[in-house]
Amino acid sequence: MAEPAARTLWAALQLLDRQLRDRRQVLCGNVDDVELTYSDDQRVLYATAILSGPGRLARRMGRRRVGDWLVAFIASTTDDNHDPSRIPFRLVQRYGPVIDLAVDAADLAAHATERWVRDHVISHIPGNDHAAE
Repeated sequence: MAEPAARTLWAALQLLDRQLRDRRQVLCGNVDDVELTYSDDQRVLYATAILSGPGRLARRMGRRRVGDWLVAFIASTTDDNHDPSRIPFRLVQRYGPVIDLAVDAADLAAHATERWVRDHVISHIPGNDHAAE
């Protein structure tokens, strides 16, 4: 299998903690971690995915158990049980001060968490359907 074309990327400088923007230019989270994979000859590391969402941030901050639980929980809330906190690098359209993605915000882990809190917590608070006055 041929190696994909590569560019030098300083992941900690150019990716971590950057804002994510979906295909409609809506801010939709931050880069909380980066998945790296070695090449076949084990000499080069490639960024293969951006990891975003509360579980990924918890793992990065040293809270592995809580982070793993949050990642599994968020995946269980999706229809097909996939991990919405993992964004394959092929979906990155452009990176700079903001990272543009070829995906909708609704398909990401940060949105899944907000949706779950809205449906299971906020919706049960009396008066939540009234606009602020």
